[in-house]
Amino acid sequence: MQDIQEKVNAFLTDRLEYEPGAIKPEAELKNDFGMTSLDAVETAIFIKRTFGFQPERGVIKTLVTLQDLYDYIESKL
Repeated sequence: MQDIQEKVNAFLTDRLEYEPGAIKPEAELKNDFGMTSLDAVETAIFIKRTFGFQPERGVIKTLVTLQDLYDYIESKL
């Protein structure tokens, strides 16, 4: 899980330019980060390239918190 968190956090700060101080497991993707549909698509591409699986269509937009994203990735590996 630590590896997943590090990779996802680096993606969020480097690629999506989210503030590093806001990266907390309980942070809400939409409400706290303002994740857009484009961000969700970029996140799905990142997951495919980094973790080797294609997320189901639209699943990223259904995740509420950053922890949900970590857990989703872990469940697919």
